[in-house]
Amino acid sequence: MGKNRKTVAVIGGGAGGLCAAIAAAEAGASAVIYEQSSRVGRKLLKTGNGRCNLSHDPVYRTDYNHPDFVGAVLERWDNAALLDFFASLGLLTVTDGEGRCYPLSDTASSVLDVLRLRCAELGVEERCGRELRSLGQRRGRWVLRFADGEEAECDRVILASGGGSTLAKEAGHRLVPFSPILCPLRTETAPIRGLSGLRARAAVTLLRSGEAIYTERGEVLFRDYGLSGIVILNLSRLARTGDVISLNLMPGWDAEQLRALLAARMDRGSELFTGIFHRRIGEALLRQAGGTELSALLSAVTDLRVKVEGCGDAANAQVTRGGAAVEEFDPLTLQSRLREGLYCIGEALDIDGKCGGYNLHWAFASGLTAGRSAAND
Repeated sequence: MGKNRKTVAVIGGGAGGLCAAIAAAEAGASAVIYEQSSRVGRKLLKTGNGRCNLSHDPVYRTDYNHPDFVGAVLERWDNAALLDFFASLGLLTVTDGEGRCYPLSDTASSVLDVLRLRCAELGVEERCGRELRSLGQRRGRWVLRFADGEEAECDRVILASGGGSTLAKEAGHRLVPFSPILCPLRTETAPIRGLSGLRARAAVTLLRSGEAIYTERGEVLFRDYGLSGIVILNLSRLARTGDVISLNLMPGWDAEQLRALLAARMDRGSELFTGIFHRRIGEALLRQAGGTELSALLSAVTDLRVKVEGCGDAANAQVTRGGAAVEEFDPLTLQSRLREGLYCIGEALDIDGKCGGYNLHWAFASGLTAGRSAAND
């Protein structure tokens, strides 16, 4: 161990924090993870419904809310580079037909296991049950003060404390207010009454003041309070109260094809949609159309509208928007522009991406970037 070996404190033992500690240690630093809970990686174990959708192929900067800021990190740590990193740890991965990357074992514990094994090999310390209350500087070093009154000193600090953390503000940074995203949406329920628990593939468009601002195809899950499903979670990143969601429940059909189909079924009356949709969806469409007038039926099928009223399930939101303002950090190293030796990664920064592996990719990639930078700068 060299006399001038840097000590790097990583605050938070989640996906990004573990990668930051590994990168710092591989670059020659002495790394310590301070984790508030009783063990590291607890949130990681829950990702992807326990399967850990760790990346997406491909990943673009435009998949995130601050594309110009994330560009440098993603250029170094694209999907191939990140999967190579995990392969070097011994993790085998598979990519499904929609580009989502998972461990071959189909369990998140495999990802956590290889990360912890590498930390152990490198001598990274895990200090759990350590709640950081404040951080400051003394004689050119960072001083960490914990809830139990103890202090620790280090040369570099990496904030990997996740969404909702105010530690960056403690260090003098501006915080963008936190809000839950990638969550189901609460909507008006009259048009979708009786559909809770049903799923349907649809083209989903978000309308604001009559203008389309986002469209995506995917599976929609109807809930008693509104809408869910991956396509809705993605849309939640942009939705505001008062926006309108339009559902086209037959997106593969052009208008004339659909008109001819429905016209040929008009004599079926209340059974018009039998064989096309689930019975309850057919009933809801007939109710929305107010009968069997052809134009009204076409509108109900291709433009079923509900108004957004807010987040439907904030407690189970996959990501928190907000955090340290990105303009106060160097996008190449993720070091603070205000406080030398302070780095911020993952959801502790005001960065969020789409559903499908993008947010975990950012956590891993930003951790690897900051860890290496902290050891070398």
